[in-house]
Amino acid sequence: MESKWIRVVIVIMISVLILEEAKWSNGCWDEERTALLQLKSFFKFNMREVGSDCCEWKWGWVECNAATRRVTGLSLSVAKYESYLFNASIFLPFGDLRILDLSNIGLVGSVKNEGFEKLSKLRHLQVLNLTGNHFNDSILSSLSKVSSLESLSLAGNDLFTGSNRINEIKLLSRLNSLEILDLSRTNMTNNFLSYLGGFSSLRTLCLQGNNLQGTLHLQAFYNLKKLDLSQNRIESLQSSYGSGRQLKLISLEEIDLSSNLFNNNIFAELSGFLNLKSLNIRWNQLNGSIDVKEFCGWSNLESLDLSENEVNQFMTYEENRCLQKLKVLYLDAVSTDGNTSLVSLLEAFPFVKTLFLRDNCFLNKTMVNTKLHVLRNVENLIMDYTPLQINFLGSIGILTSLKALSLFNCGLTGTLPAHGGLCFLNHLEELNLKGNALAGAIASCLVNLTSLRYLDISNNHFTGNIASTPLTNLTMLQFLSFSKNQFQVPVSFRSFANHSNLKALLANENKLVAEPAGLQTWLPKFQLKIFSLLNCTIEEHGKLQLPSFLYFQHDLRYVDLSYCNFGELRFPHWLLQNNTRLQELYMIDCSIAGPLTLSPHPNLKLSVLDISNNKIQHEIPRNFCSLFPYVEFLIMSKNALKTSIPLCSVV
Repeated sequence: MESKWIRVVIVIMISVLILEEAKWSNGCWDEERTALLQLKSFFKFNMREVGSDCCEWKWGWVECNAATRRVTGLSLSVAKYESYLFNASIFLPFGDLRILDLSNIGLVGSVKNEGFEKLSKLRHLQVLNLTGNHFNDSILSSLSKVSSLESLSLAGNDLFTGSNRINEIKLLSRLNSLEILDLSRTNMTNNFLSYLGGFSSLRTLCLQGNNLQGTLHLQAFYNLKKLDLSQNRIESLQSSYGSGRQLKLISLEEIDLSSNLFNNNIFAELSGFLNLKSLNIRWNQLNGSIDVKEFCGWSNLESLDLSENEVNQFMTYEENRCLQKLKVLYLDAVSTDGNTSLVSLLEAFPFVKTLFLRDNCFLNKTMVNTKLHVLRNVENLIMDYTPLQINFLGSIGILTSLKALSLFNCGLTGTLPAHGGLCFLNHLEELNLKGNALAGAIASCLVNLTSLRYLDISNNHFTGNIASTPLTNLTMLQFLSFSKNQFQVPVSFRSFANHSNLKALLANENKLVAEPAGLQTWLPKFQLKIFSLLNCTIEEHGKLQLPSFLYFQHDLRYVDLSYCNFGELRFPHWLLQNNTRLQELYMIDCSIAGPLTLSPHPNLKLSVLDISNNKIQHEIPRNFCSLFPYVEFLIMSKNALKTSIPLCSVV
């Protein structure tokens, strides 16, 4: 008897599998594929999709469960922006939907009896994004019925303007599973904040860019971990239980108070936030001297942003053990008048690992070099737009812990130090000297920086043959840019033969050097993703040719060879054929001549193709649209083509 029942169960299981197979014989479920095509038509998607399996459609607006092939996520933010009415029924076929993104598409309301309350039938729906539409308060009551929601964004809608607005937000608090609520830019004022206390499950609350001002009375929010109050006009924070009660958001780990009107008293007001890990108080009205003791209660603080305030000193004391977990400190634009010393700002933060000092102007630039010991534990130093003298690079060698150094547009002039300083930073992995006025040869001692993975020396005045620089020995490099200098660059790029980790190479606006034919062909150890040789010239009597290593590349995503005169070059169809993931190809004014010969194999990733201002002749292949089905920007102007540029239809 038992074996009979086993056979019956097996038959039933096989029958179910056959039925299921029939539903998704082409990858995704047929019912859902039909519904997706209806969505595309209704929301006027300006895109092409290839293939019957909607789970594999390119544009990323559909997510599926890998095992069941059911649609679990929809992002309609790619739709054309118009005035739409929400119609819940068109989403009901997606029974396993978890994420629905309807942001920034112009929704103005709902079809009668087709409001958001009908989404309650989608029992698995957890995330609903309605950012940047035109809903009013009436939407809140219908949303309150979608009890499965865990994340809801109503940012940028026209809320809190109606006559019954308090009752509406009370209804919304019925969402007992809601953990993330974004009400940014919704016209919220102080008196509504008290009604948010009903959201007992909230972990994240965003109220950015509202009409909150003056003294803000905060609810207890016992489970809240992240609070964003940025871009308001708040002056102080108090407990909703009375001015004498200390604020105690005991679970809060991250708070953003940037772009408000707080003064130095804010630190005392936040003293009860004992589990705080991240505090952003950028661009407020902090000023003068701040006692570090104000921070000592935040023993878990890891990130602190005090940028764009008029702070000139942090008072400290011997055996300062506060903020031992602080790893990231932002002090951008705190010293813009030249009256603040580096030491007065940084002695109080000896444990910081990542330090942002962008857009400052320190008192006595020479003294900066002699006081660098206060940065002895810093591993990542970012000083972009902060004026420095060239001897800074000679003194920085004492910061032996440095792994990343960015000095973009710091006004550095002269030559790199030939010994010591920068060359002692053996642990340095990232170096950005872009946008200065550094000149001469690259110091040979840079060969010591064997850990470098990222190097940008573009927009300077460096000279010399790139093959004779220490760059050819830095084989750990993954990103290298020496664009807009005065280098001589051998056209083969053979000097980078051993850079097996290289992924991005930018050599724009330098002078190429011709080489004997025997040196031009070589087998590279690297596979680039990005290569740019924009606007390069070649020395007199030389013949400019495409670098031969390109024939051996198979993973390129971005290529720009524009404004290089290659002299009657045929269109390099092999570049597209070999690099099936190529997304952008620019060959403007490259002297491409002859017919537009294309590979017979489609390129499903290419989105930008610009081959304008060349000498391409004859007709455009009739199968062009099928070879490049996802091209968004196609520019072929100023050629000698006999047919019109194709307008590939949307399917």
